[in-house]
Amino acid sequence: MPTATVISTEFARAARAQAGALGADDYRTIMVPHPIQPLTRDEVRVLADKAFDEIVARLTKG
Repeated sequence: MPTATVISTEFARAARAQAGALGADDYRTIMVPHPIQPLTRDEVRVLADKAFDEIVARLTKG
């Protein structure tokens, strides 16, 4: 099943470790810059817009 996991860069190491523990060493996450919490709604939209094409590609690849 296609998936797209989006994380902030702060969690890259933890995501790699978790993927490895689950036997998915090749799984790639989609990363956006950290931190996200202090961003405005419009700033978060910019991050989402930048990641959108990659998210759609991951979910629709056959």
